[in-house]
Amino acid sequence: FVPTAFTPNGDGMNDQLKPICVGISKLAYFRVYNRWGQLVFQTTQMNAGWNGRINGKAQPTGGYVYMAEGTDYNGKTVSRKGTSLLIR
Repeated sequence: FVPTAFTPNGDGMNDQLKPICVGISKLAYFRVYNRWGQLVFQTTQMNAGWNGRINGKAQPTGGYVYMAEGTDYNGKTVSRKGTSLLIR
């Protein structure tokens, strides 16, 4: 699962966009792209997430595309993609 919105404002709630890996044993990748197709974040760690910044600069409110792929506990590959809204 990936949240449909996040608010990186430093209040400790929904400050990062990250996958919630239910039933996944290994995360192959989690990638976030801006509206121009530029890769703004990627990781293979399950608990890592994007903080809404590129090179230390806060990004504007808007829609960002994510792609994620992992392996479940039965060895099946699971892929998901969608959009999430960054709210400032």
